[in-house]
Amino acid sequence: MEMTYSSAPPGVFLSFAMEHKPLVDLFRNQAQNGHSGVVFRDYSIKEPVEGAWKIHAERLIRASSVTICLVGENTWRSEPVNWEVRRSVELGRRVLAVYLESNAARTPAALMEVGVVPMPWDIKTIVAHLYDEKHQVS
Repeated sequence: MEMTYSSAPPGVFLSFAMEHKPLVDLFRNQAQNGHSGVVFRDYSIKEPVEGAWKIHAERLIRASSVTICLVGENTWRSEPVNWEVRRSVELGRRVLAVYLESNAARTPAALMEVGVVPMPWDIKTIVAHLYDEKHQVS
């Protein structure tokens, strides 16, 4: 069943640990197959943390209205994920989080700092949150 929304589709920056890329690809495909219109951006880090990836990631975060942190079992250990979430907040972007795996018991510190609790992986619910204007950053 196709989902329809009255507002413009949000641009979404996906923050995740590289070890979860296959699950992230599945997440992205499910959302796009639902015809949500959501535009996903991510910077799959191929450089060391101290490299130029931060410049590229920030550019993508700035081009997005929402950051979704995709939380797997070891995402809490990812310094790049924590940096992306913190930078998103600094730039005034909404931050949501989604569990990629049911065994992800710990969440990144940056999510806890801003009180974001990951939600279950349910594409309809997630997309509805993306279009929910009462949760938009002013």
